[in-house]
Amino acid sequence: MESKNTCVEVFGKRLKELRKANGYTIEQFVDIVGISKSTLGYYENDKRMPDIEILARIADTLNVNADYLIGRTNTTAKKGKMKTVCEFTGLSDCAVEYLSEVVKNKDYAKLSIINHLFDELSEDYDFYSYETQNGDEAASSILGALFLYFERCSDTDSVWDEFDDLGNDRRKEMLAAAYKQLLLNQVTDLVKACAEAYRLDNEQMK
Repeated sequence: MESKNTCVEVFGKRLKELRKANGYTIEQFVDIVGISKSTLGYYENDKRMPDIEILARIADTLNVNADYLIGRTNTTAKKGKMKTVCEFTGLSDCAVEYLSEVVKNKDYAKLSIINHLFDELSEDYDFYSYETQNGDEAASSILGALFLYFERCSDTDSVWDEFDDLGNDRRKEMLAAAYKQLLLNQVTDLVKACAEAYRLDNEQMK
């Protein structure tokens, strides 16, 4: 599913997160990179993108590759196996490291579950084709439902803002909360169904 975040939004978010994670104050960071406080403010508040030279200085200061800062990859690694795996799969460093630990520890139970979830997702026609059930976006797999859940939750405020007849803000909040709960119920139901299918599959293999 394509992200709705723009390059500017991704850059601003990741720049701010990495600056703070590296312990730089605004004053320290602008001094090292050679920009003004107002310029950094524009960057971190999704108002402007740096030119190539400044982007390179920012990446070097934060010890990440520039592609990560602008959202072209989800890995902060500059080279090596981690960068290759992250770029090939689109997974983050954290996700790849977790999977690597699962493999290293020979935790076949977790690997089996992970593979089962992705097998379900690959067969989820409704998720990939955006089919609807009774007018609502639907998915037949846990991961597909989760993707829809997180995407729709992030858009809930803008969704309800499109309607003029909601009455008042309290009513709008209640409807938005009910909508989120409806989506979450779908995820819960699919977890139960998936767990039962997984149990039956394992019984047949015994």
